[in-house]
Amino acid sequence: MCKNNSICYKKLHCAKCSIMESKKTYPVSWVVMQNTIQECFKSMSIDEKRLLILASPIARTMDATEKDAITITSEEFAKECGIKTNSAYSQMEEASKSLLRRYFSYGDNKKKTYCNWVIRAIYENGAISICFPDEVLLMLKEFDKLNPYTKYKKEVVLRLKKDYSLDFYHLAKKHQTMGSFQISLDELFEQLGLPESYRRIGNLKDRVIKPSLDEITSNTDIDLNYENIKRGRSVIGFKFTVKEKPKPKTIETGRDEKTVDMFFKMSDAQINMFGNQLAQLPELSYLAVGNESYGALASRIKDMLKDSDKQKQFIPYLKDLGFKAN
Repeated sequence: MCKNNSICYKKLHCAKCSIMESKKTYPVSWVVMQNTIQECFKSMSIDEKRLLILASPIARTMDATEKDAITITSEEFAKECGIKTNSAYSQMEEASKSLLRRYFSYGDNKKKTYCNWVIRAIYENGAISICFPDEVLLMLKEFDKLNPYTKYKKEVVLRLKKDYSLDFYHLAKKHQTMGSFQISLDELFEQLGLPESYRRIGNLKDRVIKPSLDEITSNTDIDLNYENIKRGRSVIGFKFTVKEKPKPKTIETGRDEKTVDMFFKMSDAQINMFGNQLAQLPELSYLAVGNESYGALASRIKDMLKDSDKQKQFIPYLKDLGFKAN
């Protein structure tokens, strides 16, 4: 059954007007979505969520429009999600069909717009090509104060396999800077789309909360714990505590016994492509001199990529952007 999600989309036109402002950019290894799109995860299957997660960096980096098809192969889907290749294609097909049937609405009593999640899906040669409407693409591409968003590493979130782990992980990352968040029982049922059969607290904890939090703590970059919020003897909600795991120590020089100087020989095409991408990263904005344009900064970065000493500072970012040494 297809469920209509009414989402807070009143800022659509304002967001379109703000496209000309300074846009945030992120590496392809990051999933970045407006929180409005995550609000609709509650009614989706895990494979539908996976398709949107995989589509996120593609739509963002290619600046996709309604006419652009976003292609995901069954091999990529299987590898990224840790599933068998022979079942990946059928899982993608079912997920995309379900997204085609789904719709959401936005507006008010005077005017309400209904929109499908997917315009069309093409199945060919072991791959699926999906075209999204402008409303969905906006939620995958525009991130600012008018459009609150949450970001996380793609490889981390796709490790999660249980039905509600993705939802809990998003909630945790959304509130990570605060260290904790509280949610009432009714809010939890609403945000996760839980069936009424989980109203019994013991059932809710054993079937939903504990398995999800255990999987998140075991497989991601955060520890997520919870405690009851009570009124008298009755549990009325939960407090979740989010703690980032310590990052493994790295060798500052980036050297080891097998890598003498860590200099990667890059082709002119690679230098041009990655130089442009590096200049767009907010993490490297400190390299800009004064009001230097992206083009001027990109030109300087391209020169630095040819220098054995200066290239070292870019190696972690190059890997995040998908660079692979020959």
